[in-house]
Amino acid sequence: MLSSEQRGRVLVLAAKAAGDALVERLTASGYQCASTERETGLAEMVDQLQPEVVLLAVTAKRAAELLETVRKTDKLQRLPVLVDQGRARSAEAFKRLAVDDFVRGADELVPRLESALRAWRLKEREERIRMRMGMLLEITQAATSSLELEEILRIAVEKVGQVTGTDRCSVVLVEGSHARTATVVATQEDPSLVQLDIEVARYPELRRALETRQPVLIEEAQRDPLMAEVRTSLLPQGVKSILVQPLICQDDLLGALFLRVSKGEASIGRDEQEFAEAVAGVLANSIRNARLHTAVKKKREDLELAYVERYRELNDANRRLKELNRLKDEIIAVCSHDLRAPLQVLLGHGRLLLEGPLEAQQKQSAEAMIRQGRKILTLVESLLEKGKGEAARLSIEPRVLDVAQLCRDAVAELEILAAEKAVSLRSECPDSLMLIGDEVKLHEVLQNLISNAIQHASDPGVVVVRTQRLSRPDGDAVRVMVSDNGVGIPPDELHLVFDRYRHGPKGTGLGLAICKEFVELHGGEIWAESPADGGCTFVFTLPLAQEAARNPRPQPAPGAAPEQPRVLVVEDEPEIAAVLSEVLRSKYRVEVARDGAEGLAKARASRPDLVVMDVFLPKLDGLDAAMALKSSSDTAHIPVILLSAHQGVADKVRALNLGAVDYMAKPFNAVELLNRTERALKLRQGDKDQQDKTNSLQRRTGSDPVTGLLDRRGLLLRLEQEVARSRRYHRALTLAVLRPDRELEVMPSNMAEVMRKRVRHPDSIAHLGLGVFAVVLPECNADAARTVINRLMPDVEQVTSIEYRAAMADVSQDSDPVEKLLEKLGAPPPEVH
Repeated sequence: MLSSEQRGRVLVLAAKAAGDALVERLTASGYQCASTERETGLAEMVDQLQPEVVLLAVTAKRAAELLETVRKTDKLQRLPVLVDQGRARSAEAFKRLAVDDFVRGADELVPRLESALRAWRLKEREERIRMRMGMLLEITQAATSSLELEEILRIAVEKVGQVTGTDRCSVVLVEGSHARTATVVATQEDPSLVQLDIEVARYPELRRALETRQPVLIEEAQRDPLMAEVRTSLLPQGVKSILVQPLICQDDLLGALFLRVSKGEASIGRDEQEFAEAVAGVLANSIRNARLHTAVKKKREDLELAYVERYRELNDANRRLKELNRLKDEIIAVCSHDLRAPLQVLLGHGRLLLEGPLEAQQKQSAEAMIRQGRKILTLVESLLEKGKGEAARLSIEPRVLDVAQLCRDAVAELEILAAEKAVSLRSECPDSLMLIGDEVKLHEVLQNLISNAIQHASDPGVVVVRTQRLSRPDGDAVRVMVSDNGVGIPPDELHLVFDRYRHGPKGTGLGLAICKEFVELHGGEIWAESPADGGCTFVFTLPLAQEAARNPRPQPAPGAAPEQPRVLVVEDEPEIAAVLSEVLRSKYRVEVARDGAEGLAKARASRPDLVVMDVFLPKLDGLDAAMALKSSSDTAHIPVILLSAHQGVADKVRALNLGAVDYMAKPFNAVELLNRTERALKLRQGDKDQQDKTNSLQRRTGSDPVTGLLDRRGLLLRLEQEVARSRRYHRALTLAVLRPDRELEVMPSNMAEVMRKRVRHPDSIAHLGLGVFAVVLPECNADAARTVINRLMPDVEQVTSIEYRAAMADVSQDSDPVEKLLEKLGAPPPEVH
């Protein structure tokens, strides 16, 4: 027979006699009952009995009153209500009552009660299942969201406590099955209590669950042998039941879900255990993912830190390499200026000796001197070419030469190779065709093309080299054709032969790709053709030297067209000066000065339209001469193009702000020299509006025309990059603003040089107008930045004769926009252009 707890609990509302009879009968049938008719004391009886059904056994009028009381009582309003009509009562009066069922006789009492209890319990079970599923869904949604782990666990313990009715629900995390300590990371009792370390040995149920990796259910904590060692501490708390559900994900023990019930008749049933098991699975997966994310985040931070350290090491190594490269460039410059010139002098005097009357032994000695001198000169040239690296291949040393004679010489050199392969090699170059180019590189082009033609010629082979003058509107040109009688190249493969990485099915090597580069360096073009009669022809064209390159133009008569612009060439090397003159005379009138002092004097006397000047000059250095031209109002408007074999001079020229409009490295490209000269003269010929447009263009590109430093726009662009790097790598970034006590009327020409001397290479300087400067200091905190600015201030005050004040802000820590920071630091508002 079922116990009274299993059969059900019935609250009987009836008169004393009838109620006692019903209670006695129901108790005999296995129900737990209590009876009353009064409203007073009803709440205490309900708390004690915890009824599951209400039975009314009174008159219809009294039943209506009691029914209203039942519906108003919280613990009774959801329970099923039955009415015992009895035999003497009118059925019609009871039909108006909103009750769940009617008992019309003694025989129907127990069946009606059982039916009502089954329906109510089924409804309650469905309600509990619906609530558990809803809570489990909320916990799952929280676990799969972007919330932090602590917030996910707080939500979970709150929901579990609501569903199971426990007075304590906690999540405990451990490191391994045999951990001695655990950490309470979330608890229902006190949500603010987190990261509480506890000893596992003091909680035997927790220790058992962690060791066995199985759920541990303590139904009666006061009687269970497992709790014997801690029972004295449980008695004051009234603990009844405990459930410890391990948190396991992919065989990793992460912790446990701890549930405790201390309420009188409450317990942890099978439904609560299943719900706790489902929640534990969700939480275990979330905790494991959080730990993996933390591990990955730490690994990423370690990698980023290692990357930053490696970046600093590479940056330092790059700095040292640049220093070594600068030293190499200085050595190359010394070789260029201090070795080649004396060797040329020795060779010149040796040739003079050979031209005079000499004895046999003296003539032999002079020839040996010349031969060894030429050998040393060849070694020096080879050293210089290797030191220049890629730059040597992509530049030319121009001089006036006869391309027809160059073709004849190349054919003569390769006749032996052609004879070995039974190939007839001849040249058809009758006319003299003068051009300005690099003899070595053009000779290499011809050798590659002729060798290639000999290799692919048929048996018996024929290779012909032809030259032809072309008339063009922009000046005459020469066409050089190298033809063979081989099998030729299919038309669909002609475009591949000059490709560095694709040569067609039979092509190998980079010779034709290099030929293409060398020809284009001279302003020409090269291609391949497959004639209809067979074979293959490689054709390239080069611009010929204008007649003015060899014959100076006469002065125009009065009333004739305007004279050509005058260009002053300042170069101490006679051969280079001659080449510069030959190149420039094709379009301009040219004067030559042999040193810096002579060049400065001629510039002041004749006021040329352009000065092309070497940097390293005797008597007066090119940089000093350019500064002298800039400082004089009579010559400040003359544009200057600086030339140098020193690769680092361009940076020095820009830093000194000497007023040079361009810089070219030696050896130079003739076509590029003419283009840059024309561009510089356009600046010279423009009026003030044109200069204003140039200044405006400089402003739009982020350059201040007054100082050559960054302007406000350039500063903002640079800061945008540095702020992104600072936040990405967690590096310091400081912005300093230097403002004068009064407006600076005239900006010193060497201001940029003065400021650059005291800052590091990665630091950036901007002129914001009115003499206000801003300095961007990457990887520099406020204290270090203050040291840099204090070192810079005396030099600025000395050159301007004005007292300056500095203000700075840590951009990486300040959330204000950069424009607002500039205003706070005292920078003037941006100008409107």
